[in-house]
Amino acid sequence: MGTLNASAGTDLPTQAGADGGLDLRPPVWAILGIVLSLALAVPYYASVDGLLDFAKHAVGRDFVNLWTAGALIGQGRPVDIFDPQTFGAAQRALMGADFPLHFWSYPPTTLFFAAPFAGIPYLAAYAIWTALTLAALVAAARALFKNWCAVLVLVVAPSTVVNLMLGQNGYLTCALMIGGFAILHRRPVLAGVLFGLLTFKPHLGIMIPIALIALGKWRTILAAAATGVAFAAGSVAVFGWETWIAFLDLTMPYQLAFMADGTGPFTWMMPTLYMSGRLLGLPSDVAYALQLILGAAVAVIVFVAFRRGGDWRLLSALAFTAPIVASPQAFNYDMGLISVAVLLLAIPAGTDGFGRLERLAVAFAWCLPILVMVLNAAGLPVAPLALAALMAVPILRLRRQWTPSSPAVDALAQRRP
Repeated sequence: MGTLNASAGTDLPTQAGADGGLDLRPPVWAILGIVLSLALAVPYYASVDGLLDFAKHAVGRDFVNLWTAGALIGQGRPVDIFDPQTFGAAQRALMGADFPLHFWSYPPTTLFFAAPFAGIPYLAAYAIWTALTLAALVAAARALFKNWCAVLVLVVAPSTVVNLMLGQNGYLTCALMIGGFAILHRRPVLAGVLFGLLTFKPHLGIMIPIALIALGKWRTILAAAATGVAFAAGSVAVFGWETWIAFLDLTMPYQLAFMADGTGPFTWMMPTLYMSGRLLGLPSDVAYALQLILGAAVAVIVFVAFRRGGDWRLLSALAFTAPIVASPQAFNYDMGLISVAVLLLAIPAGTDGFGRLERLAVAFAWCLPILVMVLNAAGLPVAPLALAALMAVPILRLRRQWTPSSPAVDALAQRRP
């Protein structure tokens, strides 16, 4: 495979083998994902009765948090969002006395996304949130891939279906990160703005500063920092200092305790090394220590890769995989980033094909947003191994580019934007 420089395009032709297109001979990983998605989604939505599903959660389960927060903002009670007990009581008042436990876990900047839903009926609000955030994801994916084939494949990915069912913010976080990387070289300041908005979920952006520093993208770094500060300052101006105090004093301790001691379905949804350690019986502190070591190693890998340069699609695939591997807190609804990484890896594979192990790695990672729930619940928390295998694919391909086969290839491999 010829080496491309870091600013190479990411066009995705619809025919296999045509100048680096998606491998459609056939894409077994995509077919497996569709089958799993249907097997999960069809019975779930068939179980919905009114507002509630078979387990008496609201349809679009976690969206009830954003909706409840919007209702409390409309009542002039934003501080109550960050007190788990008060928030739970408000939610039960809205949804019924026996409504299952949910709690708010986001910083006050996220209230900007909740406020517009004050006074809107639940199902309508869920539909609006899903449509708007999915539209943002589609627009960002179109900017990155420049071909509707990849966009449509992403729309039916298991990660997309999981996020739909859980009513989560995975479409939005994925759109912000995709958009930032899609325009980084052409519009570095706007890319920084998108990265700065991602600070409402900071653990998903932990590798972005490392990549930007390695690339020397100082305008993007400054724009991201300024946006993050303005985002936080805006939340203070609109919702008050008290929300940040409550977030730090009440929400954060509750969230950390829940991560360390909580049990049940939320543990099945996490593909992280930390949660795998917990499920295998390790003390929480030991699991955190292992996650910290892994995160440090991933940070070094990202810095070296972006510093040396290479095919921008491979670098982006590494960047999208790295935060899910490195962060102790990531869920299957965050794994749209993994789906994008798989698609980016499929582009250069159109010219030289996946090897057998690479095919296994991408197929498993593509289906992992659903499989992780089954595997974790069965006591087989192997998701970190699957994610490490996926991350190895762009690393090994980049290493081939860094190894000079000729003076011309060596010069091209060292070019960076």
